[in-house]
Amino acid sequence: MSNKHINIFFFAFFNIIVFYSQNIEGVITYKASSKKAIKYVKEEKESDKDKKIIKREVNNLYKNAKDIKAFLKFNNKISEYTAVDRMVTSSQENFNLTHIMSGGKNKYYTKKSDTGYKNSTLNCELLGECFLIESLLPEWELTQETKFISGYLCYKAILRNKRTGKKTVQAWYAPKIPYGYGIMDYYGLPGMILEISRNTILITAIKIQINPPKKMVIKEPEDVKKVNQEEFKKMQKKAFPGFYKN
Repeated sequence: MSNKHINIFFFAFFNIIVFYSQNIEGVITYKASSKKAIKYVKEEKESDKDKKIIKREVNNLYKNAKDIKAFLKFNNKISEYTAVDRMVTSSQENFNLTHIMSGGKNKYYTKKSDTGYKNSTLNCELLGECFLIESLLPEWELTQETKFISGYLCYKAILRNKRTGKKTVQAWYAPKIPYGYGIMDYYGLPGMILEISRNTILITAIKIQINPPKKMVIKEPEDVKKVNQEEFKKMQKKAFPGFYKN
């Protein structure tokens, strides 16, 4: 581990001791937006008519995407993340790309233990029943770049594509909130994740409530089948063979 990474971890530990001598809990409200994504989908001259149609439809999805809110409830043992789109109906007309890219109808649980953190996704949509899918711990690269989000000093961490080395995800975490919880299946940093920037989606904290009057009651579902990502992928391939190459 480099000196700068060691310094960040010591800073996080110092904040935990100084600012929080007791367990804390709370609720974080995030705003999710995909409006900035429009610039990535440029209208270009295409000789292929089908490509033109596809590009136009993708642009329409982005242009019609609406900002939504997401919520992270947490205590000293567990967190629960959900994205909420109050405009969603059964109508295709109201399809909101931002909601899908922010987690959709899934729920994300991150549990804290003496050995670290574990994250699972509750998916009840894809295969007709509910599964709790265990996520892999992201391999974060820590930096010393900082900024303030909702009044909290945050540090930037990044994920890179293992094959190309290019940055794929940027996360900003606050060591002053001493839990490795986060947004969707992004977790395991030395502080609460307050912002995620990935591809064409930006999710950032706009309100942070610490120790609200109402106690946080969070429980990971127990009456569902638990699988890892590889097992779930195999079930997907079996259920939808036409979408996967042999």
